[in-house]
Amino acid sequence: MFDGRLEEQRKRLRLTPEEVDRRIAESPFGERGKEWARRWLAVESYGQVGLALFKLPPIVERAENDILIDVDGKEYIDLLAGFSVSALGQCNPELAETIGAQARKLVHYFDLPHPERIELAERLAEITPIKGGKARVVFGVTGADAVELAVRAARYYTGRPFILTAFGDYHGVTYGTMSLTGKGGMWAYFYPIPPQDTAVGYFPFPYPYQCPFGRPPAGKSEEEWCLERLEEYLEYFFGSKESPYREVKNDITNVAAFVVEPFQSSAGYIIPSPGYLKLLRRIADKYGILLIVDEIQTGLGRTGRLWATEWEGVEVDMLLTSKALGGGLPLSAVVARAEILESWGPGAHVSTQAGNVLACAAANRVLEVVTREDFLAEVRRKGERFYRGLVELQSRHPLLGHINARGLYIGLELVRDRETREPAPEEAAFILDECVKAGMVFEKGGYFHNRFQLIPPLTIRESTIDRALEIFDEAFTAAEKRFGPR
Repeated sequence: MFDGRLEEQRKRLRLTPEEVDRRIAESPFGERGKEWARRWLAVESYGQVGLALFKLPPIVERAENDILIDVDGKEYIDLLAGFSVSALGQCNPELAETIGAQARKLVHYFDLPHPERIELAERLAEITPIKGGKARVVFGVTGADAVELAVRAARYYTGRPFILTAFGDYHGVTYGTMSLTGKGGMWAYFYPIPPQDTAVGYFPFPYPYQCPFGRPPAGKSEEEWCLERLEEYLEYFFGSKESPYREVKNDITNVAAFVVEPFQSSAGYIIPSPGYLKLLRRIADKYGILLIVDEIQTGLGRTGRLWATEWEGVEVDMLLTSKALGGGLPLSAVVARAEILESWGPGAHVSTQAGNVLACAAANRVLEVVTREDFLAEVRRKGERFYRGLVELQSRHPLLGHINARGLYIGLELVRDRETREPAPEEAAFILDECVKAGMVFEKGGYFHNRFQLIPPLTIRESTIDRALEIFDEAFTAAEKRFGPR
């Protein structure tokens, strides 16, 4: 019986060759695009993320700043930016020049020091809001590398096993990070072998619009209610609530660290109740726990501040960065309180491509740009333009229930009823398909598969923002005609 259920589940999850052929045939792409798609899916795994995000993603051949161009020459507004990797725009000329110049000097030197790497570590230590001020850096290749390095360092430094994270957070899908990724649907692919890390606990993410604790009582805002209930939940977790059978509060814990996203990115670009990080900092200090903030997608200017953490003025014990850091090349870093990374000895970590020379050179150029206040001010200004346009669309399209926005970190939630907030996943899928046909790509996600994550390059042009709003307007109108009033 158990094996039969497992096989049924796998049948529902998997794609068949017939389904793949149907997706290709029904796609809005030209003949070259369809032929390239056939070649792609004749040799690569059907587990491709592109087949989960889209019925079929465009086969992109070239790009410039905020525009992608597929193999048939069709242009698409880029609201993906390589999932925030291409933050300075596709094929940025300055980055291309930097990488080319470095390639003529030195390309690779194993996981060993070189000038670009040392300079990058100095800059990261200087610009990261680390508690106590003095920081050290350890480099990796991917975001998952950074998460694994941080967890190892936290456990080694504290001598404690447990890590706490929020449901819906995304911290990677390696066996070392999968247990920290509460994103819906991912765990099924690790069955029947569980993630190797079982010393992980979870708490609800304070998402006010769909608060896991329900609607607030009269007189309480959704933001306040969500955060207050989370604090009660966490204090209960640590056993510090008074009990008639125990007079002394428990101030001893086996929790090494919180590992959290400041805003939940892969879950739908969700901004939590204000004060979320301050609450975690307060509890971390109370119990001697490390606060590790994953800024792999939110960092380096995405929210209009260098780090999303800065919106609450919180200093952290470790900060993780990747994606935009390498300017399109694989690179990650953990920036931590110096004493944490001084606690282990030589040989504690190694990775062949960590701190790659080309990637570090690109990262130094990225930091030159994103640390400028005029650049960050421009991100905030463009984000406000995009937000105002979306608010205007919201006034005319009831499907658009909620908008999250900080800088160019923008999430939309689609609902069938604004009062009940019933999710609209079918409508969201239809609108995404319509936008792809019209020449625009972005990610659809969310706890209920009803959110849009808008991740444009930070260099997006105003004219591109305006055209994106026009496409959304047309797609929402088409959805309302298709599905009717709710």
